[in-house]
Amino acid sequence: MLYYSIGLLLVFYVLLCLEVLLPSGGSLGVGAALAAISAIAVAFNQSMLAGATVSIFVASTTPPAIFGLLKVWPHTPIGRRMLNRAPGDRTQMPEKTTADGTLMDSLEGQTGLALSNLLPSGRVLVKGQKLDAVSIGMPIDTGDEVIVTSVQAGRIHVRKITDQDRNPPEEPPPQSPSSLEGSLESFDFE
Repeated sequence: MLYYSIGLLLVFYVLLCLEVLLPSGGSLGVGAALAAISAIAVAFNQSMLAGATVSIFVASTTPPAIFGLLKVWPHTPIGRRMLNRAPGDRTQMPEKTTADGTLMDSLEGQTGLALSNLLPSGRVLVKGQKLDAVSIGMPIDTGDEVIVTSVQAGRIHVRKITDQDRNPPEEPPPQSPSSLEGSLESFDFE
C-alpha cells in the first residue's frame, strides 16, 4: 500500500516538472497538487508515521524543486519564446521600442499632444505615434501640449508644456572672472 503513495509522489514530481516546462494553463499543476494530496492520504491510510513522513517529505522538497525548475525555465524553448530571447542569450530584456521601432528612451524631451484626458494615464501623440503615457503631477486635458519628461520601465511620463518650455530664457553670455581680464604684465612673476 505504501508503494501507491511512492508512485503518486513520482507522478506529483513529473507533473510539477511538466507544469513548468509546458504551457498547460495550470491543468498540470492541478493534477500535481491532486497527486501530492492523494499520496499523503494513502500514506496516512497506511499509518500515522507513514503519513507524517510523506507530508514532511513533500513540504521540504517541493519549494527547492519549484525554485530549481524556475531557474531552468528561461533556458527551455518555451521559456526563451515567452521571454523573447535567442538561444544562449543571457542579456537583460531587449530595450523597449514603439510600434515603428523608435527607442522609447529617445522620446525624452520630445513634445506632443494629449489625445485623451490623462488622469493620470491616457494616450498622447508624440512624433506621429499614439502612445500610452502617465502624467506627472497635474491632470492633463485632451488637446493640451505635453512634453515627455522621462521613460521609466517602458512607461512614458509626460507633463503639460508651460510658457517657460515654449520660450526658454536666454542665457547671458559667459562672464570671465575679473582677475583674468588684466594683461600678463600686470602679474608679478619672478
